[in-house]
Amino acid sequence: MRVSRESRVVSALVALVALSSLARWYTLDLAAADALPHDVMKPTTIVGLLLLAVALALADRPAVTTGVGSVVTVIGALTLAEYVSGLSLGVDVLVPGLRLGDSPPRMAIGTALSLVLLGLAFCLRGMAGAAVTAGFAVLTLLLVLLTILSAAYGVSAVSDAGRPLNVSTLSVLSVSAIAAAILFERPDLGLVGLVRDRRSAGRLLRSGLPIIVLGPFALGWLRLWAQREGWFDSVLGTALLVASTIGLVLGIAWIAAVRLRALDIQRDGAFFALAVSNATLESAVHDRTRELSSTAERLHALIRIAPVGIVQFDADGGVVTTNEQWMRITGLTIEASRGDGWGRNIHGDDAERVFEAWRKTVSTGAAFESTFRFQTLSGEAKWVQASATRILDTTGTTGYLLSVTDVTDVRAAEARVEHLAFHDPLTDLPNRLLLLDRLDQALLFAARAHRGVGVLFIDLDRFKVVNDSLGHHAGDAVLVQIATRLRAAVRASDTVARIGGDEFVVLCPDIGTGAEARRVAKAVQAAVSLPIEIGDQTAMVDTSIGIAVSTGAEDAETLLRQADQAMYLAKDQGRARYEVFNDDLRSRIRRRVDTEIGLRTAVGRGEIETWYQPIVDLQHPRVAAAEALARWRRPGSGIVAPGDFIAIAEETGLIKDIGRTVLRQACSAATSLDADQAVSVNVSARQFVRSDFGTVVRRALLETGLEPGQLWLELTESAVIDVMDSATRTFDESCAISASASRSMTSGPAILRSPRLRSLEVDLLKIDMTFIDDLVSSDRDQAIVRGILHLADSLGLDVVAEGIETREQHELLREMGCRYGQRYLFARPQPDISGAVLCPDRLDRVAPAPSIP
Repeated sequence: MRVSRESRVVSALVALVALSSLARWYTLDLAAADALPHDVMKPTTIVGLLLLAVALALADRPAVTTGVGSVVTVIGALTLAEYVSGLSLGVDVLVPGLRLGDSPPRMAIGTALSLVLLGLAFCLRGMAGAAVTAGFAVLTLLLVLLTILSAAYGVSAVSDAGRPLNVSTLSVLSVSAIAAAILFERPDLGLVGLVRDRRSAGRLLRSGLPIIVLGPFALGWLRLWAQREGWFDSVLGTALLVASTIGLVLGIAWIAAVRLRALDIQRDGAFFALAVSNATLESAVHDRTRELSSTAERLHALIRIAPVGIVQFDADGGVVTTNEQWMRITGLTIEASRGDGWGRNIHGDDAERVFEAWRKTVSTGAAFESTFRFQTLSGEAKWVQASATRILDTTGTTGYLLSVTDVTDVRAAEARVEHLAFHDPLTDLPNRLLLLDRLDQALLFAARAHRGVGVLFIDLDRFKVVNDSLGHHAGDAVLVQIATRLRAAVRASDTVARIGGDEFVVLCPDIGTGAEARRVAKAVQAAVSLPIEIGDQTAMVDTSIGIAVSTGAEDAETLLRQADQAMYLAKDQGRARYEVFNDDLRSRIRRRVDTEIGLRTAVGRGEIETWYQPIVDLQHPRVAAAEALARWRRPGSGIVAPGDFIAIAEETGLIKDIGRTVLRQACSAATSLDADQAVSVNVSARQFVRSDFGTVVRRALLETGLEPGQLWLELTESAVIDVMDSATRTFDESCAISASASRSMTSGPAILRSPRLRSLEVDLLKIDMTFIDDLVSSDRDQAIVRGILHLADSLGLDVVAEGIETREQHELLREMGCRYGQRYLFARPQPDISGAVLCPDRLDRVAPAPSIP
């Protein structure tokens, strides 16, 4: 039993009082004193109280309290024995060193009895229980009360007639404090428990306790005082004391009865209210039960017709019942599902996972959410989504309710969507996303295994002809057959993907050298080039293939781009072939990119210049015009020839700004020419077919003031044929600028067989230099040139021969009747148009110019 803080305080105070009294004894001379002071405790009393204080402080140690209580009981008992026998047993001299005189002072009988009672309380504390201990403490308090009353009323001691009880005040207070501390250690026992009760009994006792304790004391004192004053004798005094005590008790009983009756009234009211509440509650419960019964019937009906399977489990996870939808989904009857039978048809690949999750749910109450397959009796695998919730009542979990939804169709749709996300819908080949993912994996493996990865970028040649001639449905059929052939032609470990239009990619992982990739490319070309039957029609396509090989140094996008660039090189080299991406191609591409980057700012920085080369009248020696030639003065590189940047400018669309600049510069420079001289400006096909080209020409003429007849626009014949419809409209618009505006067209062999030439109004034809280089020695070239001159003469056109390098070429062309000529025989291109048109008086004396590399 734990010692309370209050008990320790009482123990300390009692010990302090006892030690103070003991100190007085050491300073007190009993022989010299007339009498012992009444407020001084006897030495034996001091010893007993010190021992009781120790026992109270160590009440949580039964062995100590029993021993100390036994010693105190012996001291008190020996003192009582001395009173009874009249002998001195030596108890009064327990404290050494005190001057007690011939007759040592002995403790009072009341004190001795108190020590015996308190010693027994501590001695029997661990054996007889708290009730016995509390009883001895109450007896001690009653003895103290008797002592106090005896002292107050002047009653003589029973053992020593004629002398009052000789108990000191400090002894009475110390004994009372220890007895009270013993009682308050167990506040749930007896009178103390009632006093501390916060309910009705405690409130009633606390209000009447002062009267009960102080009332009899006051009545007894008044009775003794009145009797000493002579108001009545002892018999009448006793009668008055009894009557007043009875009146006091009756008054207290009456007050208690009144309060108890009020409590009874409150209790009866509470019972009545409780009865009304019970009746109301029973009615509500009855109505609620009826509603719940109706709800339960509806719920069971809903469960029976629910579109999902519903299973009820007990608290141990065994099946109790199911609905019909469960049986349709799983193929299990209710009997077959009971206990653990519900999981017997779970697919083998999912069973362990599902059972482990279900065991965790049953053991810990965790949520159960799972998607798995049921193997039905027919062998069909059905995907289901299951979730369980606990059934709870006041006692806890009583079971589980599992809902099972058939998601087979949903899973199939998801799988289809996922498949479409990574596959081409027409050919069912992997698409670009899946290809890049597999290429990433192949490159990682190649880097670890020091092997190679090959990528074949395939573009179908003449596929546009199939679409245009046979229709798009035929084109789709061709693509499907090509996909089948590609899968058959490559290795089993290779991946064939369609990344758009007529472009396919073959991924060749784990290759040793580039030769393996080239063997795959040859097999692909052989397979694709075979005729393709589409109904009663036949289609033929070839392939241009670009090959890129890596050992894991590049990323997937870079390797795919390299193969794409190699494929474009194959197309440029004549199609129906393959090319391998190498350092040379990488350098060319790097130079091309560098050129493109520079061109994007060339016009804005004023780096585009126009140089001029004379066009000479071969029949009447004079300079008839100057051809405007674009030059790029690139910082750090000097003058860049048009062959190094015009093609790139056309591909990137930058030719529009370059052409506008050259046209503006040429028109401005041509204003210094004679009226019978012109400037010839090359026009890109991309620039020529733009809807605003006529506006560009008109603005250049208006801003510079050049006469329209002094401007020749030159366009290659092949470019005109490619954009014939747009070119026709642009020629017409150019003609509308001025009736005297001239248009020229560079001719190749196709001009001789083009039926669409007559749709254009052309003033001049230009013979390409490829027909002039071997003109003197080649009869074939002479025949072609004569044919062009004859055609031009029939159409009323003049002809310009390009590339005249020697005097022999010059003389032969003049004899054939060619009107104009140009090239290095006459002058090189120069930035000043005035220098270009200056010509010697006798052109027949002009020496051939040295050949220019």
